[in-house]
Amino acid sequence: MLPPKEFIKKIKPFDLLSEEEVDFLVSKLDVEAFEEGEIIFSGIPKKLYIVFSGHVGLYKNGELIEEFGKGDIFGLGIYENSKAVASSDTICFTIKRDFINRIVAENAKFRDFIEKIMKRDLKGLICLLEGRGLDDALLMKVADCITKKPVFCDVYTTVRDAALKMEMNGVGSIVVVKNEMTPVGIFTNRDLRKFVIHGTSKEEKVSTYMSSPVLSIEFDRPLFEAYQILNSRRINHLVVTRYGKLYGVISVKDVMSQFEPFTSVSILHRKLGKATNLEEIKSIHDRIVESIKNLSIRGIGFYELSSLISSFYDLLTEKVIEITEKSFTKEFGELRDYVWINMGSSARKEQILATDQDNMIIHSGNSEDLREFAKIVNNNLEFVGIPKCSGGYMAMNWCMSVEEWRKKFENWMTSLSPENVRYLTVFLDLRAIHGKKDFLDELIGFIHEKVNAQVLRYLASDAVMLEPPKLGGIRGVEEFDVKKFGIYPIVNCTRVLALEKKIINITNTRERLMKLVEIGSFSENILKSVLDSYEFLQNLRLKNQVAGKGNILNVKNLSRINQFALKDTLRIVQDFEKLVKGKFFVEVGL
Repeated sequence: MLPPKEFIKKIKPFDLLSEEEVDFLVSKLDVEAFEEGEIIFSGIPKKLYIVFSGHVGLYKNGELIEEFGKGDIFGLGIYENSKAVASSDTICFTIKRDFINRIVAENAKFRDFIEKIMKRDLKGLICLLEGRGLDDALLMKVADCITKKPVFCDVYTTVRDAALKMEMNGVGSIVVVKNEMTPVGIFTNRDLRKFVIHGTSKEEKVSTYMSSPVLSIEFDRPLFEAYQILNSRRINHLVVTRYGKLYGVISVKDVMSQFEPFTSVSILHRKLGKATNLEEIKSIHDRIVESIKNLSIRGIGFYELSSLISSFYDLLTEKVIEITEKSFTKEFGELRDYVWINMGSSARKEQILATDQDNMIIHSGNSEDLREFAKIVNNNLEFVGIPKCSGGYMAMNWCMSVEEWRKKFENWMTSLSPENVRYLTVFLDLRAIHGKKDFLDELIGFIHEKVNAQVLRYLASDAVMLEPPKLGGIRGVEEFDVKKFGIYPIVNCTRVLALEKKIINITNTRERLMKLVEIGSFSENILKSVLDSYEFLQNLRLKNQVAGKGNILNVKNLSRINQFALKDTLRIVQDFEKLVKGKFFVEVGL
């Protein structure tokens, strides 16, 4: 068990204290144990709680509004009119208010922190926690926080149909409207519980149980104003209107996410590193996806997010492999030397939300046990939240020795059929995740020895095969596959250019382009335009995925600025394709 002093010193805001102040607080600590389901406090807490082990749920009006785990703090009058309940057997360190007040009187930074918590000064609090300003978040408009189209019904809709619509759309509320989308009420999960208790028929109208009149806010108001309404009225959902008509719905979770996503991602990453079972990893994965969505909504760019996401998924994959390997070897004995390799966007560190499995294994020989092991790992990765590759490009199907992989690549590059060229585009982006990484170095060295002008021409031809739509009428284009016609051409053209220059150890598209400029392959102006285009397309794709729409953009739904930017971007993609066509003489035929 970690000594209380060392445990507390790592927790904010206690890291702001001097050694003497920490010693004083530790001397005043009490330890309290709570059984699962036991109420920790109800009403106004009179002391500060620090969770040492277990989990605590915070409830208001019977609804779970927050959860605390190891290292989290709560209490001290911050959560009035709420109830804290142990979600599992829980141990907390507790500190009485008088002892906290003594430190507050002596330590200005600690006092600042406590005062901001007590006043619910989110802006000041996050600045203290993260050491940065949050003016961008606080100046956000309410409309910027909306992540889904509103789900609505009329006043004559039955409770049954309203509940069904909520379930089908995965939302916790439905707005009741009349007279051309004017909100008159809102029906939430809480109202549904009232119906379950008091209702007499599923055919009763939703208007009987909805909350009315409905609280609303105009779409262009500051986000912090929405927070104040939600907080002061103690509600969880707020209807957003545009000139009085329904525009969307935001929740407490939506608003709070704007102020704490960086902290939450960091915490989840640390929790993943300590995870010991697949269920725990699955839970963390689900939460990290939501945190990444929140970061995207806040405007964090693709390059920054993709690096963060890749780091998380690398660790997740390693943890799943380690857990699987431990149980597998215990039952079947030690495995041969191998390396687990990620391919595609994962290898390039360009993953975003809708990621799936693309992986392979290189081993030292005799793959029977390793194939079975790989199958279990693929299944476990799917269980924790990473879907299997629809094309079957997974280690359970692609598990070979170094020599077998050599022969496979040699065959692909010797017999350049369309199918083999497609295999090359899939398997040329490789990055070792776990195991004996020398195997991959050996294979990559072999690949680059075998690449010749003919291979490059075929790969270049494949890279430029898909041209973006004609640009003249971009606003008339109904839908556009941003991945297929925008991102892929840049990725594939860049890969061919890097392969020609024997750029072996770099897989990231941005880094490949920068290296190509460094060695003088093409000008910095071309680099900048392609990089800007790539980031713009990936950002569009990321926002689309956050909205649950995958890779297909509805061009008409883009802002005018984004429409014009897309037009220029696709022109740059076409110019990049022309550069590759000319360099590898693609237009003269294969």
